[in-house]
Amino acid sequence: MRILIYGAGVIGSLYAALFAEAGYDTSIYARGKRFEALRNNGLLYKKNQEVNPKELSSFQRY
Repeated sequence: MRILIYGAGVIGSLYAALFAEAGYDTSIYARGKRFEALRNNGLLYKKNQEVNPKELSSFQRY
């Protein structure tokens, strides 16, 4: 299954990380500074007090 998260705020990014961790082909659709941060640093999320990078299929600008 392929999943597109439209909007990469806190909630959208969390869902994207969880779907990717579960093995789904996940992409994020973002804009502005958030898009630039995702493109440069990837998706970073905190789990068990550790910051983890999560690879996603792609980041798209809108």
